Amino acid sequence: MSLWEGSSFFSLFFSSFTWRSRRTGRRARPLGWTAYYQSNRYAKTIDLFKGLESKIKLPVWDLMKAFGQERPYQVVWPQGTRVTETPFIVTDPLPIISVEVEGRQIHALIDTGADTFILDSEIAASMGIKPISSLMGTFAGGMQAELGFSRAESLKLDDVVLKAVPVSLLPTQRFSKGFAGGKYTIGGIVGTGVLKQFLSTLDYGSGKLILRQPDDESRQELMQAASGKTVVEVPFVLAVTHFMMARGRLDDKDGLTLFVDSGLASEAAFTAPLQTLKYAGIPVPETKVQEGIGGGGGGGFATRLFPIKKLGLGALVQENLKGNYGATPPESYWRLGFINDGIISHQFLRKYAWTIDFARMKMIFVSSGH
Repeated sequence: MSLWEGSSFFSLFFSSFTWRSRRTGRRARPLGWTAYYQSNRYAKTIDLFKGLESKIKLPVWDLMKAFGQERPYQVVWPQGTRVTETPFIVTDPLPIISVEVEGRQIHALIDTGADTFILDSEIAASMGIKPISSLMGTFAGGMQAELGFSRAESLKLDDVVLKAVPVSLLPTQRFSKGFAGGKYTIGGIVGTGVLKQFLSTLDYGSGKLILRQPDDESRQELMQAASGKTVVEVPFVLAVTHFMMARGRLDDKDGLTLFVDSGLASEAAFTAPLQTLKYAGIPVPETKVQEGIGGGGGGGFATRLFPIKKLGLGALVQENLKGNYGATPPESYWRLGFINDGIISHQFLRKYAWTIDFARMKMIFVSSGH
């Protein structure tokens, strides 16, 4: 079993992007920047932080400043095209697709636990893509590693192109051995920031990523394609940079707040911190570093599986699944400023064709029959 959980390093943002007030001496968080970040209005942050530059510890602001007045994630569709499909090269333990970064073809994981597109540090250096800023990120299991921020001029997925693309830099090639025995070199990770530019569908049953123009016509086409199948909509909110949070359940406890992060490459469908297990009355398993565990962005860590009677996301409920304990440290429970009961991930999501509609803030699940 390999384990890649690319979410928790961005939760560090919430606690790191602070400065000390000159008047009171207390720490303050300028969270207004997240609205501009989420809506691709990077230039707006220049006014937001005017006069406070020396007080701010905000590595991603250096990235946003580097774009100047240029808007990130400019989508270029071929004339007459509204939808594109990219086949999964493999589906498990996470989907891998082929993409092009500035004309160079690489294999990339799809992981909504990541924010931007993550490019392998070595590949980035060979392409002359240098970090604009960096921070020490906290990954699965509380492990730490340096995370760089930069930009790529283009990212191509099938025949649709994104121009002026924010990227994060991290050694991703070391994850390769956990996918098809190392047959494919993992050169990047497609995160939520990329998927957010489209009406994006991860169709696990058909084995493909479908990207549509995010408009009413595409939504109608999506629902027409789902005619006769079971369709469930789940509302969500987008917290901080990219955390897709929705209501769910664990065993007999309903109304939990779950991070929908597709990047848990494990036989477990869910991972939770100590507080959630205690709240749900689940015995806390003794953890250990197990042979074959790939670890997250910061390396290996101790973990252990536990049985789940019921796991739910909105109105969707699955039974007799496995959970992971150890990937999410206790501090993740409150780190976002609200309770994060855990991460619901690949083994749950892969039962559906999963569409993320960021304009309507709804996830659409269509039963795939697999």
